[in-house]
Amino acid sequence: MAKRKTRDTLGFGFDPAQSPHHFAVILERGTGSVAIEERFVWGDDHDDEEAAPGASRKAILDPYRWSRVAPTAAEVFNTRLRAAGLSTATWEAESTLAPHLGKELTLLFWAVEDADPTLLPMMLANWAGLAPEERWWLYTTINATSGHPDHGRDRGWRKAIKIAFAENPIAAATPSALLAGPARPPQKRPARRRAKDALPQTQTEEGQLTLF
Repeated sequence: MAKRKTRDTLGFGFDPAQSPHHFAVILERGTGSVAIEERFVWGDDHDDEEAAPGASRKAILDPYRWSRVAPTAAEVFNTRLRAAGLSTATWEAESTLAPHLGKELTLLFWAVEDADPTLLPMMLANWAGLAPEERWWLYTTINATSGHPDHGRDRGWRKAIKIAFAENPIAAATPSALLAGPARPPQKRPARRRAKDALPQTQTEEGQLTLF
């Protein structure tokens, strides 16, 4: 049986021949921090540099948090690239990603950017458990109001995913359950009181109780 030929792409699934739109993960010299940004231009493919939108930085991770999430993210992406017949990749000083994968990685950056390191395994598992379409929806929702690296990082949906990814136990929740609020416990019905107990009582002058 002939081996399926993989289609060459740049980085994680980025094909400039289809569209210049892509994301990039950049290792910053000196600090070691890792930034992710969205780009709409590739090389010299555009005719007017001044009219082309500039890169939009989305989030920054410190070296430690990046070291914890990078292997899992690469594994998740490479599994899908391999299934689609595309070349796999590894993280470099600057790595490009197809737009749909860039959105998913940005969501992960937003979730773990301030996270307690002890919660990272849970957050990674919850992120990996979501369907790609759910990650895209969450990215679009957050990006519309708080997609800046610093502004809005502790409000709205961006704050909500930090809580959801950290607090939902994997064994007790399906991926889609991360998008919903906690289930309300069943309400117990109050026991019916006997009619005799419900009637008010008063005392007569002779000291006997009379029921109204």
